[in-house]
Amino acid sequence: MKMPPIIIHVPKTGGTTLFMILSGAQKPPVANYLYRHVIMNDSGNDMYSNCGDIFDSDSKKKYAQQKIVLMLREPLERLESEFGFLGNRETFQKLWKIKNASRFPKKFEDYVTHPCTSNSICKFLLGHGLYGNAHITDSDYDRIVRSLNELNFIYGDTKEMSLTIQNVSHICSIPLNNIDELPKYRVSLYKQQRGKDWDSIKEQFQKLNYYDMKLFNELSERFKKQIDNLPSIREITFKGDIYDSIYLFLSGTGLRSPLEIYISDVDNQEAAYEWISARKNELDQLTKDLMNQCNGEGKRFIKSWLEESIPTLLDKNNNLQIDQHDPLTTLRELTVRLFNSAA
Repeated sequence: MKMPPIIIHVPKTGGTTLFMILSGAQKPPVANYLYRHVIMNDSGNDMYSNCGDIFDSDSKKKYAQQKIVLMLREPLERLESEFGFLGNRETFQKLWKIKNASRFPKKFEDYVTHPCTSNSICKFLLGHGLYGNAHITDSDYDRIVRSLNELNFIYGDTKEMSLTIQNVSHICSIPLNNIDELPKYRVSLYKQQRGKDWDSIKEQFQKLNYYDMKLFNELSERFKKQIDNLPSIREITFKGDIYDSIYLFLSGTGLRSPLEIYISDVDNQEAAYEWISARKNELDQLTKDLMNQCNGEGKRFIKSWLEESIPTLLDKNNNLQIDQHDPLTTLRELTVRLFNSAA
């Protein structure tokens, strides 16, 4: 029986999407042998990737017969997406505080310049814990490249998902069955707007992430060479929008409240999480009922949730009209009004 490829999912590089397309799964898997991602330890005070052994000195012997897919993404864009993704997830807020004795940064510049986020792609590949004090060296980088040279790696690019799918399909002999259109499995629900300091952030990032940038350039060249060897190329399009990610967000590890989507905009996030936790049973019941009624339709769910929640959460003098075209903007405004005024 032919072994499926291992997919290494560096956070926010599209590994979840690729795994779901190739496996037919309906939701992201827990990290396992074939899906290398992040794992929380039993004590809940550290999180690390389960792919470090692929880059160990005996990896050539252990993985000689295995195909391994590694997605790449421009490192600053990846970190920006990660910042937005983690900023509204309480688990990562708590982990940051445990590891760094400080609150999760409110500003992206502070996230970029914190030592624990430098060269985070290399750290992930080597199995280092998130937000730790590990430093990448020349020998660490060489260790990664040695495994890339010795093992059967297949490369993908987040911005070239159509080519990525065809590249993996060709090298792994996985038939696409003439698929021309696929759903967008994940679109980031939260992203801070870039400010006037963006050029300064880019400059600081370049200084602090030498090895990640070097690796990105190396992987880009390898991806191009593999694409050049494809016997044929056709267009695969992706359908869907941000609302298709609503159900995935809500039904992650445990049920989350829609109020958590924009919690990064709240002044006192800890107080907001405490407020949500104190009302968890009531909030969860409404969320469950509406998720069942709306049958996967994210926009319909958000509209229905707002219709039920606004009269309960805001007083009559604090009226808020639902934007029927883009109800997420109303949810964002509701979250800020509710928690910032309460603070």
